[in-house]
Amino acid sequence: MKQGRFVLAVPRRRGVPPVVRRSASPDDVCGDNASFWTSDDTPEASLGTHGYLIGCVFSAQTARTVDAVPLPESESVQAAAKRLVRNYWGAYVAILPDPGRRTLALLVDPSGLFPVYRGMSQTHVVFSSDACLVGEAVGDRLKVDWGALALFLRYPELRQKQACLAGVEELTPGTLMVTAGDQESELPVWRAADYLPRGTEPSFSDAAAELRELAIRTCAAWTDRFGPVAVATSGGVDSSFLCAALAAGHSDFGCITLATSDSSGDESEYARLLAEHLGADFTRRVYDTTCYRPTACASAGRSRPGRKGFLTAVDALLAAGSAELGKAIVLDGNGGDNLFCFLHSAAPIVDRLRNEGPRAALFETLPDMCCVTGCDVPTMLRATGKRLMGGHSKQNWAPDSRLLADAAILEDSPVPLTPWHRLSTWRHPGKHDHLALIMRAQHHVHGFGPGPARFSPLMSQPLLEFCLGVPTWTWVTGGQNRALARAAFADLLPRSVLDRTSKAGPDSFIRSAFDRHRAVLRDLLLDGQLAEQGVIDRAAVEQAFTLETSRRGSLVYRLLDLVEAENWSRSWERAATIRAS
Repeated sequence: MKQGRFVLAVPRRRGVPPVVRRSASPDDVCGDNASFWTSDDTPEASLGTHGYLIGCVFSAQTARTVDAVPLPESESVQAAAKRLVRNYWGAYVAILPDPGRRTLALLVDPSGLFPVYRGMSQTHVVFSSDACLVGEAVGDRLKVDWGALALFLRYPELRQKQACLAGVEELTPGTLMVTAGDQESELPVWRAADYLPRGTEPSFSDAAAELRELAIRTCAAWTDRFGPVAVATSGGVDSSFLCAALAAGHSDFGCITLATSDSSGDESEYARLLAEHLGADFTRRVYDTTCYRPTACASAGRSRPGRKGFLTAVDALLAAGSAELGKAIVLDGNGGDNLFCFLHSAAPIVDRLRNEGPRAALFETLPDMCCVTGCDVPTMLRATGKRLMGGHSKQNWAPDSRLLADAAILEDSPVPLTPWHRLSTWRHPGKHDHLALIMRAQHHVHGFGPGPARFSPLMSQPLLEFCLGVPTWTWVTGGQNRALARAAFADLLPRSVLDRTSKAGPDSFIRSAFDRHRAVLRDLLLDGQLAEQGVIDRAAVEQAFTLETSRRGSLVYRLLDLVEAENWSRSWERAATIRAS
C-alpha cells in the first residue's frame, strides 16, 4: 500500500469560513466553505478539534503508527504545528483551521515524502498531493508553463518551488502555509539549521550505534505500514544499509536486483551474496532495450519532468520482481549517497580545522580524504588552501544550457524548494555542500503518493535530522566514504559488500536503448513541442544526434532529459484534450 491523494479548496475571499467539510469527490471541493477530499486508501489520523492529518504518522518516541494526535485545545495553530514536527514524523500534511482568526493553515511534513502543490482558480485556492487533482478540482485544464520548463531544464537537479505547470507551485516541507482566502503567508516550523553540528559531538562508535537504532526503528515503522516489502538491491552501501536495517528489525523483505546483459552493469553477485547472508529471498531481472519505450513518460501526471525517462523500464522490472517475491511495494536506497554525505572535496578538512585545529585536520582527515578521492596529499592541500582563502560558494547550482535555445536561457534565478544554501552553518561551511547534496536528491526520492509502488525510507525525518547533525569529517573516518553508515551495520553485512567503494550502473543499457530508438527520439525532439515553443535549439539537437554514442558522453543523458520533458509536455496536452472532449 502506498497512496496519498488529497485535494483541499479554500474560497478566495477575506476570512476563511470556520467550517472545513469533507467532499465526496475531487470535483466537489470548490464550494462556499473550505472543503477537502481524500482517496479511500489514504490513511488519516485524528487531530481532534484542531483539524485533519492526512498521510502516515508515527510517534517519535515509539516509532509506531498513531491514529490520533492529542493537541491541547487552547494551543495556537503555530504551536500545534511545532508540536507535530517535534513529536511525530512520517509522510503527511496537516490541515489546521483557526476559526478565531478565520484562517486555515497547512503543515507539510519536513521530510518531503508527501509533496503538496498549490494552484488557484478565480474563486478558490487549491492544495493537493497530485497535480492532476488541482485541475480536476477547478474544472479546468492545467497548461505547461514553458518559461518554468526552460528554467527547470537549466537547473534539472534543483527542485524549485515553481512547478512546470502554469500557476502551480510546491509548498516547502516543514513550513506552515497560512491562508485567509485572499492573503497567504509561509511560516517556517522546522529548520534544517537547528540540526546542524553544535559543540561537542559523540564518538564515532556512539554515532554509528545511534544511526543503527534510528534506521531499524524507521524501517520497521514503514514496513508495519506497508507490509512485506522488496528492496531494490545493488549490493552498494545504501541498499545494503537498508536491507541490514530491515533484517535487524526482523521485517519481512526480499531483494530484487537489476542487471545489464553485459558485465558492466551486473551487480547480481554482490546482491545475491547480500540476500543470502541476510536470509532474504532474491530475484534478478535483466534490462532489455525492447522494454524501453521512447514515447513513454516516466513523469506522467507530475508537476515536472523530474524522473529519468529510462525509469519506465526500471519500474516495470521492479514491479515484476516484486510480484514474483509476493511483495506489494519496493523500497529503494535513493538519497543515501546524499544523506550519508558522499563528498569529494576538501570541505571535511576545512570543517575539522575550524573546529578541532590543525592536528586532527591534517593528520587524520587529510589522509582520509586522500583515500576517499584517490588524490595525493599535495593536491588535497592545495584544494584545502583554496577553500580556506576563497571561502565557499553558497550557490551550488551551475546552469546547464546545453541544447537550449538562446531565448530559453533566461536571466531568472531559480527559487529552491528548500532554500538551504542561505543557511548559516556556524563553523561547518562544509555543511553547505552536504545540504546541497540532499537538495540534489529531491527529484529522485519516491514518496507517499501517486506513481510506481516505490518508496525511499532513508529520507525519513529522524534519519534526516540525525545525518544533518554529523560533522562532515565523521563521514570519511578511516578513509571510506559514508563510513558511519558502513559502521552502523558492520556486524550484519558481508565484508565484500561492506568494503565496496563504487558500483556499476545501467549505462550500457541506456546507451543501447538510445541507439536502438535514435530515429524516434530524434523526431520526437525535432518535431515536438519543445522545438515549437522555442525551448530547445533545434539545430544543436539535430547535430547532437549525428554523433556516435561513445563521443556524446553525458550528452546522451541530456538528450534523454529533453525527451522526457517532451513526453511530459505531450502527456499534459493529451490530458487537456481528453478533459475538453
